Amino acid sequence: MTTRKRRRWRREAALPYLLLTPALILLAGMVYPFGLGLYYSLTNYWLQYPNRFRFIWFDNYVALLTEPLFARALRFTLGFTLAAVVLQVGLGLAVALFLHARIPGRKALRALMLLPLMMPPVISALMWKIMMASTNAGILNYMLSFAGVAPINWFGSTNGAIASILIIDTWGNLPFVALILLGALQALPTEPYEAARVDGASPLATLRYITLPLLSPFILLAVTFRTMDSLRIFDVIYATTMGGPNDATTNLQIMALQYSFQWYQMGKGIAMAIILLVLVVIASALLMRLWNQAAERTME
Repeated sequence: MTTRKRRRWRREAALPYLLLTPALILLAGMVYPFGLGLYYSLTNYWLQYPNRFRFIWFDNYVALLTEPLFARALRFTLGFTLAAVVLQVGLGLAVALFLHARIPGRKALRALMLLPLMMPPVISALMWKIMMASTNAGILNYMLSFAGVAPINWFGSTNGAIASILIIDTWGNLPFVALILLGALQALPTEPYEAARVDGASPLATLRYITLPLLSPFILLAVTFRTMDSLRIFDVIYATTMGGPNDATTNLQIMALQYSFQWYQMGKGIAMAIILLVLVVIASALLMRLWNQAAERTME
Protein backbone atom coordinates (compact mmCIF):
# COMPACT_ATOMS: atom_id res chain seq x y z
CA MET A 1 0.00 0.00 0.00
CA THR A 2 1.42 3.36 -1.00
CA THR A 3 1.81 6.24 1.44
CA ARG A 4 -0.99 8.23 -0.25
CA LYS A 5 -3.43 5.33 -0.05
CA ARG A 6 -2.47 4.71 3.57
CA ARG A 7 -3.23 8.35 4.49
CA ARG A 8 -6.50 8.24 2.63
CA TRP A 9 -7.49 5.04 4.42
CA ARG A 10 -6.65 6.60 7.79
CA ARG A 11 -8.75 9.68 7.02
CA GLU A 12 -11.70 7.56 5.99
CA ALA A 13 -11.35 5.39 9.09
CA ALA A 14 -11.20 8.44 11.36
CA LEU A 15 -14.12 10.27 9.70
CA PRO A 16 -16.93 8.47 11.62
CA TYR A 17 -15.24 9.28 14.95
CA LEU A 18 -14.82 12.92 13.96
CA LEU A 19 -18.49 13.15 13.02
CA LEU A 20 -19.46 11.61 16.36
CA THR A 21 -17.24 13.97 18.38
CA PRO A 22 -19.82 16.79 18.85
CA ALA A 23 -22.45 14.29 19.98
CA LEU A 24 -20.01 12.64 22.40
CA ILE A 25 -19.05 16.02 23.86
CA LEU A 26 -22.72 16.89 24.30
CA LEU A 27 -23.39 13.51 25.90
CA ALA A 28 -20.50 13.97 28.32
CA GLY A 29 -21.83 17.43 29.17
CA MET A 30 -25.15 15.83 30.08
CA VAL A 31 -23.93 12.70 31.84
CA TYR A 32 -21.38 14.43 34.09
CA PRO A 33 -23.80 16.91 35.76
CA PHE A 34 -26.40 14.16 36.15
CA GLY A 35 -23.86 11.80 37.74
CA LEU A 36 -22.62 14.56 40.05
CA GLY A 37 -26.17 15.44 41.05
CA LEU A 38 -26.99 11.78 41.69
CA TYR A 39 -23.92 11.53 43.91
CA TYR A 40 -24.82 14.63 45.94
CA SER A 41 -28.38 13.38 46.35
CA LEU A 42 -26.93 10.47 48.32
CA THR A 43 -25.15 12.81 50.76
CA ASN A 44 -26.18 15.25 53.48
CA TYR A 45 -24.74 18.14 51.44
CA TRP A 46 -25.63 21.57 52.88
CA LEU A 47 -25.10 24.69 50.80
CA GLN A 48 -23.79 26.59 53.83
CA TYR A 49 -21.11 23.95 54.47
CA PRO A 50 -19.99 22.74 51.03
CA ASN A 51 -16.97 20.91 52.39
CA ARG A 52 -18.78 19.10 55.20
CA PHE A 53 -20.89 16.28 53.88
CA ARG A 54 -20.97 12.53 54.14
CA PHE A 55 -22.48 9.67 52.25
CA ILE A 56 -25.91 8.76 53.67
CA TRP A 57 -27.19 6.57 50.81
CA PHE A 58 -30.95 6.86 50.31
CA ASP A 59 -31.82 8.71 53.51
CA ASN A 60 -32.74 11.86 51.58
CA TYR A 61 -35.22 9.96 49.42
CA VAL A 62 -36.77 8.20 52.42
CA ALA A 63 -37.11 11.50 54.28
CA LEU A 64 -38.76 13.18 51.30
CA LEU A 65 -41.18 10.36 50.63
CA THR A 66 -42.37 10.42 54.24
CA GLU A 67 -42.76 14.21 54.41
CA PRO A 68 -46.31 15.67 54.25
CA LEU A 69 -45.19 18.58 52.05
CA PHE A 70 -43.87 16.13 49.46
CA ALA A 71 -47.23 14.33 49.30
CA ARG A 72 -48.99 17.67 48.85
CA ALA A 73 -46.53 18.82 46.19
CA LEU A 74 -46.83 15.50 44.34
CA ARG A 75 -50.63 15.74 44.44
CA PHE A 76 -50.56 19.25 43.03
CA THR A 77 -48.00 18.29 40.37
CA LEU A 78 -50.03 15.32 39.12
CA GLY A 79 -53.39 17.08 39.43
CA PHE A 80 -52.19 20.20 37.67
CA THR A 81 -50.60 18.13 34.90
CA LEU A 82 -53.82 16.20 34.31
CA ALA A 83 -55.96 19.36 34.26
CA ALA A 84 -53.52 21.29 32.05
CA VAL A 85 -53.12 18.49 29.50
CA VAL A 86 -56.86 17.82 29.21
CA LEU A 87 -57.72 21.52 28.95
CA GLN A 88 -54.93 22.49 26.57
CA VAL A 89 -55.24 19.51 24.24
CA GLY A 90 -59.03 19.80 24.16
CA LEU A 91 -58.98 23.53 23.43
CA GLY A 92 -56.05 23.08 21.05
CA LEU A 93 -58.03 20.56 19.04
CA ALA A 94 -61.03 22.92 18.92
CA VAL A 95 -58.83 25.83 17.80
CA ALA A 96 -57.10 23.68 15.17
CA LEU A 97 -60.44 22.53 13.75
CA PHE A 98 -61.69 26.12 13.69
CA LEU A 99 -58.59 27.43 11.91
CA HIS A 100 -58.64 24.50 9.49
CA ALA A 101 -62.14 25.41 8.35
CA ARG A 102 -62.58 27.79 5.46
CA ILE A 103 -63.39 30.95 7.39
CA PRO A 104 -62.64 34.57 6.45
CA GLY A 105 -59.38 35.91 7.82
CA ARG A 106 -58.00 32.55 8.92
CA LYS A 107 -54.45 33.51 7.87
CA ALA A 108 -54.56 36.56 10.14
CA LEU A 109 -55.97 34.45 12.97
CA ARG A 110 -53.18 31.92 12.55
CA ALA A 111 -50.61 34.71 12.79
CA LEU A 112 -52.26 36.17 15.91
CA MET A 113 -52.30 32.74 17.50
CA LEU A 114 -48.49 32.76 17.55
CA LEU A 115 -48.25 35.83 19.79
CA PRO A 116 -48.25 33.96 23.13
CA LEU A 117 -45.39 31.76 21.89
CA MET A 118 -43.28 34.85 21.21
CA MET A 119 -43.43 36.06 24.82
CA PRO A 120 -41.14 34.67 27.54
CA PRO A 121 -43.19 32.71 30.09
CA VAL A 122 -42.06 34.90 32.99
CA ILE A 123 -43.14 38.07 31.18
CA SER A 124 -46.50 36.49 30.35
CA ALA A 125 -46.95 35.44 33.99
CA LEU A 126 -46.16 38.93 35.29
CA MET A 127 -48.52 40.46 32.73
CA TRP A 128 -51.33 38.17 33.85
CA LYS A 129 -50.50 38.85 37.51
CA ILE A 130 -51.10 42.55 36.92
CA MET A 131 -54.35 41.86 35.08
CA MET A 132 -55.47 39.53 37.89
CA ALA A 133 -55.06 42.08 40.68
CA SER A 134 -57.47 41.27 43.52
CA THR A 135 -59.25 44.64 43.30
CA ASN A 136 -60.99 46.35 40.41
CA ALA A 137 -57.58 47.73 39.44
CA GLY A 138 -57.06 44.41 37.69
CA ILE A 139 -58.64 44.39 34.29
CA LEU A 140 -60.22 40.95 34.77
CA ASN A 141 -62.01 41.94 37.96
CA TYR A 142 -62.96 45.26 36.38
CA MET A 143 -64.59 43.47 33.46
CA LEU A 144 -66.32 41.00 35.78
CA SER A 145 -67.75 43.88 37.80
CA PHE A 146 -69.97 44.81 34.83
CA ALA A 147 -71.59 41.37 35.19
CA GLY A 148 -72.14 41.95 38.91
CA VAL A 149 -69.35 39.57 39.96
CA ALA A 150 -67.47 40.53 43.12
CA PRO A 151 -63.67 40.96 42.82
CA ILE A 152 -61.93 37.57 42.80
CA ASN A 153 -58.84 37.07 44.95
CA TRP A 154 -56.98 35.32 42.15
CA PHE A 155 -53.66 34.69 43.89
CA GLY A 156 -54.70 35.03 47.52
CA SER A 157 -56.93 31.97 47.79
CA THR A 158 -56.10 28.31 47.22
CA ASN A 159 -58.56 27.66 44.41
CA GLY A 160 -57.96 31.08 42.86
CA ALA A 161 -54.19 30.58 42.74
CA ILE A 162 -54.49 27.13 41.16
CA ALA A 163 -57.00 28.39 38.60
CA SER A 164 -54.82 31.43 37.83
CA ILE A 165 -51.75 29.32 37.11
CA LEU A 166 -53.82 27.01 34.94
CA ILE A 167 -55.19 29.96 32.95
CA ILE A 168 -51.74 31.50 32.47
CA ASP A 169 -50.15 28.21 31.45
CA THR A 170 -52.99 27.45 29.04
CA TRP A 171 -52.76 30.88 27.43
CA GLY A 172 -49.04 30.42 26.84
CA ASN A 173 -49.08 26.84 25.54
CA LEU A 174 -52.41 26.52 23.75
CA PRO A 175 -50.94 27.84 20.45
CA PHE A 176 -48.25 25.14 20.52
CA VAL A 177 -50.84 22.36 20.76
CA ALA A 178 -53.06 24.01 18.16
CA LEU A 179 -50.16 24.32 15.70
CA ILE A 180 -49.27 20.63 16.04
CA LEU A 181 -52.86 19.55 15.42
CA LEU A 182 -53.44 22.13 12.67
CA GLY A 183 -50.40 20.86 10.78
CA ALA A 184 -51.66 17.31 11.22
CA LEU A 185 -55.11 18.25 9.92
CA GLN A 186 -53.60 19.76 6.80
CA ALA A 187 -51.58 16.58 6.16
CA LEU A 188 -54.49 14.13 6.48
CA PRO A 189 -55.45 12.18 3.31
CA THR A 190 -58.53 13.46 1.46
CA GLU A 191 -59.86 10.08 0.26
CA PRO A 192 -61.67 9.14 3.51
CA TYR A 193 -63.44 12.50 3.56
CA GLU A 194 -64.53 12.17 -0.05
CA ALA A 195 -65.94 8.73 0.69
CA ALA A 196 -67.74 10.09 3.76
CA ARG A 197 -69.35 12.87 1.69
CA VAL A 198 -70.52 10.32 -0.87
CA ASP A 199 -72.04 8.20 1.93
CA GLY A 200 -73.78 11.26 3.38
CA ALA A 201 -71.95 11.20 6.72
CA SER A 202 -72.66 14.13 9.03
CA PRO A 203 -69.84 16.47 10.15
CA LEU A 204 -70.02 15.03 13.67
CA ALA A 205 -69.75 11.47 12.39
CA THR A 206 -66.86 12.46 10.14
CA LEU A 207 -65.07 14.02 13.11
CA ARG A 208 -65.64 10.99 15.32
CA TYR A 209 -64.91 8.15 12.90
CA ILE A 210 -62.37 9.70 10.52
CA THR A 211 -60.66 12.83 11.86
CA LEU A 212 -60.04 11.77 15.45
CA PRO A 213 -58.71 8.26 14.62
CA LEU A 214 -56.37 9.72 12.00
CA LEU A 215 -55.29 12.46 14.40
CA SER A 216 -54.71 10.12 17.35
CA PRO A 217 -50.90 9.86 16.92
CA PHE A 218 -50.61 13.65 16.78
CA ILE A 219 -52.94 14.11 19.74
CA LEU A 220 -50.79 11.70 21.76
CA LEU A 221 -47.69 13.57 20.63
CA ALA A 222 -49.18 16.83 21.90
CA VAL A 223 -50.19 15.08 25.13
CA THR A 224 -46.62 13.83 25.56
CA PHE A 225 -45.07 17.27 25.09
CA ARG A 226 -47.56 18.96 27.39
CA THR A 227 -47.24 16.26 30.05
CA MET A 228 -43.47 16.64 30.20
CA ASP A 229 -43.73 20.43 30.39
CA SER A 230 -46.56 20.48 32.93
CA LEU A 231 -44.82 18.06 35.28
CA ARG A 232 -41.85 20.40 35.53
CA ILE A 233 -43.59 23.79 35.30
CA PHE A 234 -41.60 26.36 37.25
CA ASP A 235 -41.44 29.84 35.73
CA VAL A 236 -45.16 30.69 35.91
CA ILE A 237 -45.44 29.55 39.55
CA TYR A 238 -42.22 31.30 40.55
CA ALA A 239 -43.29 34.59 38.95
CA THR A 240 -46.78 34.60 40.45
CA THR A 241 -47.30 32.65 43.68
CA MET A 242 -43.89 31.25 44.66
CA GLY A 243 -45.77 28.12 45.71
CA GLY A 244 -48.37 29.89 47.87
CA PRO A 245 -50.75 30.52 49.38
CA ASN A 246 -50.07 27.99 52.13
CA ASP A 247 -48.10 25.79 49.71
CA ALA A 248 -51.22 25.30 47.59
CA THR A 249 -49.28 25.74 44.34
CA THR A 250 -46.01 24.16 45.48
CA ASN A 251 -45.02 21.50 42.97
CA LEU A 252 -41.93 19.30 42.93
CA GLN A 253 -39.88 21.93 41.09
CA ILE A 254 -40.67 24.66 43.62
CA MET A 255 -40.04 22.23 46.48
CA ALA A 256 -36.62 21.39 45.02
CA LEU A 257 -35.84 25.11 44.88
CA GLN A 258 -36.94 25.62 48.48
CA TYR A 259 -34.81 22.78 49.80
CA SER A 260 -31.76 23.78 47.78
CA PHE A 261 -31.64 27.59 48.07
CA GLN A 262 -34.01 28.60 50.85
CA TRP A 263 -33.36 25.86 53.39
CA TYR A 264 -29.82 25.14 52.04
CA GLN A 265 -30.33 21.36 52.08
CA MET A 266 -28.80 20.80 48.68
CA GLY A 267 -28.71 17.02 49.03
CA LYS A 268 -32.48 16.85 49.55
CA GLY A 269 -33.11 19.42 46.82
CA ILE A 270 -31.16 17.40 44.28
CA ALA A 271 -32.92 14.23 45.45
CA MET A 272 -36.22 15.97 44.77
CA ALA A 273 -35.04 16.87 41.27
CA ILE A 274 -34.04 13.24 40.66
CA ILE A 275 -37.50 12.06 41.75
CA LEU A 276 -39.10 14.52 39.35
CA LEU A 277 -36.81 13.36 36.55
CA VAL A 278 -37.80 9.73 37.14
CA LEU A 279 -41.47 10.75 37.10
CA VAL A 280 -41.06 12.59 33.80
CA VAL A 281 -39.16 9.69 32.22
CA ILE A 282 -41.81 7.15 33.27
CA ALA A 283 -44.68 9.30 31.99
CA SER A 284 -42.84 9.99 28.73
CA ALA A 285 -42.04 6.32 28.17
CA LEU A 286 -45.68 5.29 28.70
CA LEU A 287 -46.99 8.01 26.41
CA MET A 288 -44.45 7.26 23.69
CA ARG A 289 -45.50 3.61 23.82
CA LEU A 290 -49.12 4.67 23.31
CA TRP A 291 -48.00 6.96 20.49
CA ASN A 292 -46.23 4.10 18.72
CA GLN A 293 -49.32 1.92 19.01
CA ALA A 294 -51.55 4.71 17.64
CA ALA A 295 -49.14 5.33 14.75
CA GLU A 296 -49.13 1.62 13.87
CA ARG A 297 -52.95 1.49 13.90
CA THR A 298 -53.11 4.55 11.64
CA MET A 299 -50.73 3.02 9.11
CA GLU A 300 -52.71 -0.24 8.88
